[in-house]
Amino acid sequence: MQGDWTDPAAYAHMRGYEAAEFAAEYLIRNDEFVAECSQLTSQNSGSGELVGPPDFAARWGARFLSHR
Repeated sequence: MQGDWTDPAAYAHMRGYEAAEFAAEYLIRNDEFVAECSQLTSQNSGSGELVGPPDFAARWGARFLSHR
């Protein structure tokens, strides 16, 4: 069951979000983005790494931090 998107209480947890956190929230709710991420991770030997074409991040307006 999904919540009522018009209910302000549904967004209370987002009050302190910075711009990058709002952007991430948008992306993880975007079915096309999620599907492309799933496709990319499955193409990378099941390593869980998100490695894709050079235009992937630019197309989605995202910046991914390296965890090295």
